[in-house]
Amino acid sequence: MRGTDDAVTPHRLTTADEVEAVVGRPAAMVMLKQVDALDEGCRALLARCPIAAFGYRDAHGVSRTTFVGGTPGFVRVHSPTRVSFSLPEPGEPRGPVSFFFLLPGVGEVLRVNGAVAARRSAATTVDVKEVWVHCAQAILRSRLWQPPGPAEPPALAESPASAEPPVVAEPAVVVTGDGPLCRPGVAGFLAAARFLALSTWDARGGSDTSPRGDRQAVARILDGRTLVIPDRRGNRRADALHNLLRDDRLSLAALVPGRNGVLHLRGRGAITDDPALLETMALRGTPPHAALVVDVEHAEVTGNDPIARSRMWTGDTHVARGTVPDLMALAGEHLTANAATSRGGPPAFLLKAVGAIPGATRLMRLALDRAYRSGLRKEGYDDVPPGDDRTR
Repeated sequence: MRGTDDAVTPHRLTTADEVEAVVGRPAAMVMLKQVDALDEGCRALLARCPIAAFGYRDAHGVSRTTFVGGTPGFVRVHSPTRVSFSLPEPGEPRGPVSFFFLLPGVGEVLRVNGAVAARRSAATTVDVKEVWVHCAQAILRSRLWQPPGPAEPPALAESPASAEPPVVAEPAVVVTGDGPLCRPGVAGFLAAARFLALSTWDARGGSDTSPRGDRQAVARILDGRTLVIPDRRGNRRADALHNLLRDDRLSLAALVPGRNGVLHLRGRGAITDDPALLETMALRGTPPHAALVVDVEHAEVTGNDPIARSRMWTGDTHVARGTVPDLMALAGEHLTANAATSRGGPPAFLLKAVGAIPGATRLMRLALDRAYRSGLRKEGYDDVPPGDDRTR
């Protein structure tokens, strides 16, 4: 870390060149997986999806992230570029918004960015601008869909988001100083949270909500006002990092698998590659390549009615293989469609030929799952199972 005698501050990355020097640039194929409308495969997924992370800014410009839904098909698709859903909580959403949709038992998520088109009471209508499939790394790192271990408390009883969260056994955490992270229940919840949704905004106001996961705590408290989130290796798209270079305001919603409570947090974020700080988050000697340092302005734990109603932590709600399109096969279809009109990507005819081979989807899934496991081992995870049917 670098700083003065009075304060020690992690070195910060402040330009796109600095971020790309650490993270790298995404391959052309990664960007070609993005489409601008919900096709038949996306609509089939949404019909089965019971829960989504949702990021927005309210009428006062306050950043917020929460989980919405509660039942399969909670999002109504009016057209390939328009959807609506219910957001029965305070904070009028305005302008750009973003989702990622979770299918219980499935590794990949569907990400959707857009803008609020109308709001009538709790009913919120969104115009879709961007759609793509996000890889399973965050789900796999967090083991989101695996049953809670014997040391973890059972899922909380259903409670409205406005209710005080039930008291549960949480890890004992000592937080230095004062600030939002010292509020009752916050530090203990964070110590047990393995998964979160992070919302950021770009220079044009566009919104992006992405999943983050880790095997232990997905975020670590430095003091009563400061949080650090490791940024481990992925597809190098790094939308959140690039957004924070232009607008440092962010919000997040963290989950503990098996519980129905949500930690809501907002503040300002910065990117660091400080070796000393990254080393504290190393796995088997492998540190993350970067981290987000968050100056926390607000943090609280509440109940979340959509999570409780979705029963997402129970195995009988997990989506059975073959009942929805394979998300990576869907990403391949998007890639093929875009490759026909783009330069620098793989030839569209080759992608179509590969996709037409009998059993190609199954073979690609096996290869991808192997790549996931290899990538996790390189990050330092030493307990990656030889196979995991939660990545379909």
